[in-house]
Amino acid sequence: MVMFSNGFSTLQIPEDFDQIPPKDEFTDLYLVNTKIPMSIKFSTTPTLSGLPEIMNGIEENLKSNDKIELVTSDFIVINESLYYMVVSSFNDGENQIRRNEFLYVEDDNLYIFEFTYPYADRALDDFYLNICYIYNFASFVYIII
Repeated sequence: MVMFSNGFSTLQIPEDFDQIPPKDEFTDLYLVNTKIPMSIKFSTTPTLSGLPEIMNGIEENLKSNDKIELVTSDFIVINESLYYMVVSSFNDGENQIRRNEFLYVEDDNLYIFEFTYPYADRALDDFYLNICYIYNFASFVYIII
C-alpha cells in the first residue's frame, strides 16, 4: 500500500496508478493509469474566497470556452461538509474527455480532487463512482481499494 501525505491530507494511491511529477506548485499529487486510461489530480492552494465565489469563477471560465461543455455544477453535502462539484467535458480533437472535480475550502485552503477520463467509456464512469463511494472526503483521508 503506497501512501501520500502533504501535511493536510493523506491518500492511498490506487492500484495500477503511477505517480507523475506535478507540473505546478499547487498540484500535490498527479496519478495516471494508462491501462484504463484515467488521471487523478489532487491540489491544495491558499484561498480567501468561499465556495460560492469559486463556483462563479469556474462557471464563467468554463462558459467562456467554446470547447468545454459544463455538464453540471452544484453544491453537495458529503459527510456533513459542503463541497462544490463541477463536471465538464471537452473535445481534444479525437476524443471527448470528461472531468469531474470536487472542491472543498477549509482553513484558508482550497482542496481540489479531479478525475479525467474518456467520456464515452461507461466502465470508467463505474470505476470513478466506485472510488467516490469509498472516499471519505470530509476528513480528507482517501482510501481506494
